[in-house]
Amino acid sequence: MESFLEERVSRSRFLKFLFKTAAVSAILLPQVSCKSGPVPKLHGLSDDQYWAFKSLEEVFLEGNPIQGFDLGVAADKYIYGHPYPIETESVLKLLAFLPTSTLVSFALDLSFTSLAGLSKEDREKRLLSWKSSSLSLKRGAYNIMRQLSFFLVSMEKDYSKLVGYEG
Repeated sequence: MESFLEERVSRSRFLKFLFKTAAVSAILLPQVSCKSGPVPKLHGLSDDQYWAFKSLEEVFLEGNPIQGFDLGVAADKYIYGHPYPIETESVLKLLAFLPTSTLVSFALDLSFTSLAGLSKEDREKRLLSWKSSSLSLKRGAYNIMRQLSFFLVSMEKDYSKLVGYEG
């Protein structure tokens, strides 16, 4: 037993274990929804996944000049707005899982409150701590969620008009 506790675990082995545990917990543990209320008609995202994207919208897209933009609807339209879901459907669903997972929150922040379960101010503080974290996993998750948010905004027709492209 002592040799097991003294064994060094590589970063990649730990991350693989973390992602496998997160996948199992997604099935076995209930996820925390950040909001409740009416959810627009969606093509494939669940209500929790919709609210996860909305929680990211509140932080990353504050002051968005496009009136009526909804990140949850945009993500649903991007993934399922075609006859078949896009190839990266599972990756985008994993990104929707990160803000609602208590296990991910505990593993990354030693907190039992998921990112989506926090107030907007606390969510912004946590995400900003991820941005400047020494842990590359946190920085990577922050950058991917932020870039996806901006990418989905840039796909809107109103955005093209806003930047002067009328094509």
